Amino acid sequence: MHGILRLFLLQKTKAMLKEFFYHNSTERKATAVLIALVVLMFALCWVWPYLVPAGKTDFTAFKSEVEAFKAGLYSIEEEENFEKKRYQKKYYSKSENKSAEAQSINPFPFNPNTADKETLLELGLSEKLVKGIINYREKGAVFKTKSDFSKIYNLKPEDFELLKDYIQLPDSIEKKSSFEKKSFQKSKVEIPILDINQATAEELDKLPGIGPSFAERIVKYRNSLGGFHNLAQMEDIYGLSDSIITVITPFLKLKSTEIKKININSISVEELKSHPYLRWRHAAAIVKYRDKNGPYKSVEMLRTLHEFNDAEGTYWKIKPYLSL
Repeated sequence: MHGILRLFLLQKTKAMLKEFFYHNSTERKATAVLIALVVLMFALCWVWPYLVPAGKTDFTAFKSEVEAFKAGLYSIEEEENFEKKRYQKKYYSKSENKSAEAQSINPFPFNPNTADKETLLELGLSEKLVKGIINYREKGAVFKTKSDFSKIYNLKPEDFELLKDYIQLPDSIEKKSSFEKKSFQKSKVEIPILDINQATAEELDKLPGIGPSFAERIVKYRNSLGGFHNLAQMEDIYGLSDSIITVITPFLKLKSTEIKKININSISVEELKSHPYLRWRHAAAIVKYRDKNGPYKSVEMLRTLHEFNDAEGTYWKIKPYLSL
């Protein structure tokens, strides 16, 4: 009985499958065409790279544009903040260091024109301040009144008030008679206001505290820079003290248009490294990038070079001297 039942079910199943998979002549042809098309598509995908080699796209120009754009994202505010930090670091850090190292003022009678280093230190003045006073005197300058001493660079107003009554100098100079005043004015040599980018060594020599040596040194440094774009750059001149700079600054003016620009798209490594603000590694990096990627499209692209991301602020120093 069971054998008959199994045979019946098997025959029934075969009949159902045969009916399900049965195709007429038209359907069989369509199926064959469809299978052929699928096989052809797979074969074409496999051989296509060999028939049509893929071309390589040159992204060099696009890459340069992207780098220029990235460099331009740095705002003007960042540049101003850098300059502000640069000068704050120079001046405010000095004040902080002096406050930390400052000695308490110990006033006693003294003459700033004759007091030696030990005497000035005993007053409680800092080493740097004492050095400035002595340099000021060595240049031929003289303190004529008490208020003259208050003009010493870095002398705090509160310290001057403590020392004021002990300074052995008059509060003021007696006025000359009208006749003496006229005679003095005739013999007095007026110091002209000089353009720091055009003044000769002979003209600079006439400034108070500047001798022939410093005058030549200023001119030489100016020429190597290509001109000053800021009077604060004089602080980079070897041997020129802060006290002297303070004295001569009122007699100087500046014309930024006199600056000699450097074309970074044509200058050589040898010429670049001769600039005071650049070293060999900076010069080589500028030329290497230009040779590899083509001409610079903006000066700001130098900021993408790691050689210019240094603590010395090389990029900001050299930027005013660069052009395309």
